[in-house]
Amino acid sequence: MDRTSLELISLKEAPKDFKLELLKALELSIDDRGLYVTKNGEPVKDPYIDKPVRFDNMAIFPGSTIVLDDNPLSIASYIEDHPEAS
Repeated sequence: MDRTSLELISLKEAPKDFKLELLKALELSIDDRGLYVTKNGEPVKDPYIDKPVRFDNMAIFPGSTIVLDDNPLSIASYIEDHPEAS
């Protein structure tokens, strides 16, 4: 694998504790109901679809602090906006 290529690692099957620690390292958390990713108590919005990112459906790209919804539109838009990552 070329070191400059983007590698997407799904977090859907990752243990909840692992995902919570990952968010904590990024200075993020989840809301009281455990549904949405938050920063400073406010929902984190996926900038490509303008919707809050669900904890159970989040994607974080390597070397990034951008948290996106794990859907094809967001992923394709991120890659288009960050060609150096692909």
